[in-house]
Amino acid sequence: MSIVSFKGTREGLAITLGEGAWREVLNELAAHLSRPGAQSFFQGARVFLETGTRALDVTQIEELIALLAQHQMALTAVSGTGGTQDAFERVRAAMPTPPKSLEPAEELVPTTPHETYALLVQRTLRSGQRCQYAGTIVIIGDVNPGAQVIAEGDVIVWGKLRGVVHAGAAGNTAAWVGALILAPTQLRIGPLIARAPDARDRRAHSFPEVARVRAGQIIVEPWIGS
Repeated sequence: MSIVSFKGTREGLAITLGEGAWREVLNELAAHLSRPGAQSFFQGARVFLETGTRALDVTQIEELIALLAQHQMALTAVSGTGGTQDAFERVRAAMPTPPKSLEPAEELVPTTPHETYALLVQRTLRSGQRCQYAGTIVIIGDVNPGAQVIAEGDVIVWGKLRGVVHAGAAGNTAAWVGALILAPTQLRIGPLIARAPDARDRRAHSFPEVARVRAGQIIVEPWIGS
């Protein structure tokens, strides 16, 4: 029996979560979204999530948002226990509004970049892939270990950042890096390189973070909307 169900509404797509372990729910949802032909059906959908008696915490809400973002879907509303709704509001309040006027990029390295524009990549970057742009890069998806993101502007990852990232690659120390889960294998801003984290530091926090240069060194702090 399916533990995830879908229903189309005038407002968008309603997804209902049934009983089962959280990891099983995520895996089934990912399987549904990855089926052949699913991308054209779900792409751009606004999602209304119904959790019933299941209580979701902030980390679980973030995992859902990241999974949906990989398939170009947005979580816009949640119905469930008070704790679930509170967690959703906390996550939403911590997120800056994503860019609205960007067009999807067909190539990871544009042939005619311009520093006043941003490159929108709507996919997960896997090991061995490299994304480079003479401006800001926005990634809707994850950056896996072994992938590289190099931008002369800022880097914004609407997902998990676990690869190599270099913002301000032309020397701009005012650039910054933000991600829902910020756990890169290497992080550079301008000419500065963040120290290699030890095993304790590599454990990702359960809230969005941003890395900036302050007083000549890279610091990481909670990413709160402004």
